[in-house]
Amino acid sequence: MSESPDDGREAYDFASIQDRWLPVWDEMAPFRSGRPDDERPRKYVLDMFPYPSGDLHMGHAEAYALGDVIARYWVQQGFNVMHPIGWDAFGLPAENAAIKNGEDPVRWTYENIEQQKSSMRRYACSFDWDRLLNTCDPEFYRWNQWLFLQMYERGLAYRKDSAVNWCPKDQTVLANEQVVAGLCERCDTPVTKKKLNQWYFRITDYADRLLEDMQQLEGAWPEKVLLMQRNWIGRSTGAEVQFAVEGRDEPVTVYTTRPDTLYGATFFVVAADSDLAAELATGTEAEAEFAAYLERVKRLSDVDRMDSARAKSGVFLHRYAVNPVNGERIPIWASEYVLSDYGTGAIMAVPAHDQRDLDFARAFGLPVRVVVASEADPAVTGEATADDGPHVKSGPLDGLGKA
Repeated sequence: MSESPDDGREAYDFASIQDRWLPVWDEMAPFRSGRPDDERPRKYVLDMFPYPSGDLHMGHAEAYALGDVIARYWVQQGFNVMHPIGWDAFGLPAENAAIKNGEDPVRWTYENIEQQKSSMRRYACSFDWDRLLNTCDPEFYRWNQWLFLQMYERGLAYRKDSAVNWCPKDQTVLANEQVVAGLCERCDTPVTKKKLNQWYFRITDYADRLLEDMQQLEGAWPEKVLLMQRNWIGRSTGAEVQFAVEGRDEPVTVYTTRPDTLYGATFFVVAADSDLAAELATGTEAEAEFAAYLERVKRLSDVDRMDSARAKSGVFLHRYAVNPVNGERIPIWASEYVLSDYGTGAIMAVPAHDQRDLDFARAFGLPVRVVVASEADPAVTGEATADDGPHVKSGPLDGLGKA
């Protein structure tokens, strides 16, 4: 022990204590799972794997302490607990960190894995060190490739162009969570949108099955978690409606969950970053204004665009669609609040009965037509009305309720 220079008390020499006990813990392997003679009931505890973009920090210690508590609890309850650890080492954080530090990504990644492993062992997390994997190891990612091929051969993997968050400095795609206040979280460069040809999985083919199987979890999982899963699956039932567009040979299809409110559609909105918006703006009085607006929209994340509290913005494209149920000409706008990847990237706006449409209509002085009976006027109150009453101003639907 060393003398503390200020009060004469012996300092806590944690380094020597760790060096003394680490080999003892290694020999005892108290958290090793899967021993052939272990007849205890089994329990599986899994933490999210860390990115090997540097050494651990206090955020890691906090996060893995929670998993450590759970694993130790079940060990104390007499369970054979499998608590593995690995590194999410095949992605942007590790690669970007290597580029930033001028290092070879392979050497940088594996050195950081060893450093993080050493740090985790020193604070004695209850991991089974025989259950360790790195996602950048061929022994691991060969199974990702195998799984992809199985889905591709069954027609479940396909390619299409889609807008992504793009950092022009790092030359890389960013997840929404990596865009902070419109900037790349790593280099603070303004993020824009870029269309890239990407692979997609037809997960919607399994939406019904996923929702039905979730019934088995009722009462066993927290209701808020089940609700989050239902929202993520996002199944909706509706209809596709075709709108003729003046000056365009092909009609535009919109998806709506309430085709019975077509009589209340008073304008039409297309996603500002869609090919359709660019096509409709070309050669019109709105072309220059639209181009400037599109550049602003490209700097927004999808999360920002879907924020209901965000002030609505848009550009009138000087084009008109024709409402198929009454022949009414309705103006076409391009706006950020419609996403090109949702539905067909175009919507019929029914402002009296949809809050976002109403906010847009009030911002630009567009008409609001109530087609489901209501005592309040949304154009005055600023609040969209309920849509489960009898229909009004809806031609043959007048007097009928929601189906």
